[in-house]
Amino acid sequence: MGTIHSVVTSFPENYVSQDEISNEIGSIWPDKRKHVDQFHQSSQVKGRHLAIPLADYKNLGDIGDRSSKWLEVAVELQTNNINNLLKKAGLLPSDISLITTTTVTGLAIPTLEARLMNKIAFKPNTKRLPIFGLGCLGGVAGINRVNDYLKGHPTEAALLLATELCSLTFQFQDKSVANLVGTSLFADGSAAVLILGDEHPLAKKGQFKILSGESFFYPNTERIMGWDIVSSGFQIVLSGDVPKIVAENVKPNITEFLSGNKITLSDVGFMVSHPGGPKVLDKISEISDRSSEEFRHSWTSLKDKGNMSSVSVLHVLEKTIEDNRAPNELGLMLAMGPAFCSEMCLIKKV
Repeated sequence: MGTIHSVVTSFPENYVSQDEISNEIGSIWPDKRKHVDQFHQSSQVKGRHLAIPLADYKNLGDIGDRSSKWLEVAVELQTNNINNLLKKAGLLPSDISLITTTTVTGLAIPTLEARLMNKIAFKPNTKRLPIFGLGCLGGVAGINRVNDYLKGHPTEAALLLATELCSLTFQFQDKSVANLVGTSLFADGSAAVLILGDEHPLAKKGQFKILSGESFFYPNTERIMGWDIVSSGFQIVLSGDVPKIVAENVKPNITEFLSGNKITLSDVGFMVSHPGGPKVLDKISEISDRSSEEFRHSWTSLKDKGNMSSVSVLHVLEKTIEDNRAPNELGLMLAMGPAFCSEMCLIKKV
């Protein structure tokens, strides 16, 4: 079992209010202005960080131009994250054995962690594990995959880097309801997590022990959420059935997952949930029989930062660490994403 030692996040310097974004999109699509305002208000998002200045989005080019911008911003954000994370832990880059990256919003070959190895003094035999396409569940899935590795390498330290610049996927020609909803929710940010093996010297100074993780796949649901890859980049696929899927599938999945660990929801002291959107958060609260207050970090993240895909749940985890939970208290991490599928992780306060 691995241990989550610490989490840091960073965001592009451009922070724009929801009203400013609504006005900009309304000026691009004047015939959709009523719907733009409606979706932007119902999202409950107050403001978002953007990879580039708001006025520059009208000049976004094809998928090559967008990918170049993604890589430039991603390298800057994650360089800051890594330096801050290692400084906090008192580690050197050479102390890291594995770098795992997750994203669903940018393409780069060589991948992001390779670019970072040319800027930061990681050892040449550092292992790299780029993960693309998991979307919103990438934060929890990334923790689970790193934990799987550390089970076999208990003396080592690993990094999970999540980078999502959702705004760079904006499609000017797509006036679908899915894209209108996407412009009201999705935002930009990055997160880095330091995860240690059981026998690492700093493991006892970590925050949460990773007890168990599980993946759940729902057949024939690929049009629920994802992207169509077009010449101008990523065109959003988003169904209104997500809350229904949460009710019908995620609730029994939670029961199954916890039962496999010989506990029930009543044994779980806190939740670390990807925000998704208001309807999704309300449904997760309902199926877990928890008050909205118990998801306050998810709600605050959504309102202050928007939906940052895989980054959001790690931002919520960062805020949960600040709560100073009681020793041995159990927590459940949860996120859903393209396929459609969900990912869960059971953690325990060290």
